[in-house]
Amino acid sequence: MAETNKTNTARTKAPAKPKKAAATANGTAMTVTAETATAAAPRSPIADQLHATTDTIRAEAQRKASELSDEFGRLTSQAGDKAKDLATKGKTKAAESLESLATLIGDSSTQVDEKLGKQYGDFARSAAQTVSGLAGSLDEKDFEELMTEAREFVRKSPAVAIGSAAVVGFMLARLLRSGK
Repeated sequence: MAETNKTNTARTKAPAKPKKAAATANGTAMTVTAETATAAAPRSPIADQLHATTDTIRAEAQRKASELSDEFGRLTSQAGDKAKDLATKGKTKAAESLESLATLIGDSSTQVDEKLGKQYGDFARSAAQTVSGLAGSLDEKDFEELMTEAREFVRKSPAVAIGSAAVVGFMLARLLRSGK
């Protein structure tokens, strides 16, 4: 019984190897395997047509993929340009709003002088100058410079950046609620 198991194991372990055939061409001995013999066999017209169709389909797919890649690049570029344009317009509006705020604070400084005293009026004038300077700085710089400065600020002091974002968010929420 043990011998039968060994023989069965030996039969299942070794895969069948392709047979080799000896051939002579021009007086030279060549060894040809079954795989190379079928590869060298002439193809039928249907196989030739199938290969030609496959090559055509492959070339068309590559052409379409190239067209899609070009179109994607063009659309990405357009989207980037549009985003930069919108950001520049937003930056300009923000600078104009800050300048209007500076004018409003500066104009109200005389009323602050009368009601609260000269010391608080000076503080209002100083705040107006600071806001006006910020508006000028914002207007002078392009969007890329502002983004670079914002990234550097967040890297250097993330806690202040998060706190500032929270305050601005709170103020915007209050403004939106009061507008209802």
